[in-house]
Amino acid sequence: MSKNAPTSTQASTVKHTANHVSHDIVIIGGGAAGIAVASSLKVRQPKLDIAIIEPLEVNYYQPGWTMVGGGVFTADQTVRQMSSVIPAGVRWIQERVTALDPDKKTVVLEGDKTVTYSSLIVAAGLKINWDGI
Repeated sequence: MSKNAPTSTQASTVKHTANHVSHDIVIIGGGAAGIAVASSLKVRQPKLDIAIIEPLEVNYYQPGWTMVGGGVFTADQTVRQMSSVIPAGVRWIQERVTALDPDKKTVVLEGDKTVTYSSLIVAAGLKINWDGI
């Protein structure tokens, strides 16, 4: 996790420390889909308060893996630090989701921390199991 202050090209990278926070848009998942949706929304409505919940510190650009298979990229070329791909102005909550309560518009994180939202986008993706390939 980055401890530096965010720059104009770096997301707000904050460990979730309060027991409760609220955002207009909450996106579960910091993969290609979650990042693309956050970026698109921020461009269209820059004042939106958007948070991405993603526990990992690295981003694997999975759409690029077809190019790895074709010999165009190496696997290492598809890996980036999460802090470098979260769009500017989007808050990164580096925590694991343990439950959803759609009736209360609430995401529950480890340690019973909660995040409420106006709109929720679930783009959790998949868990990589390189040994299973």
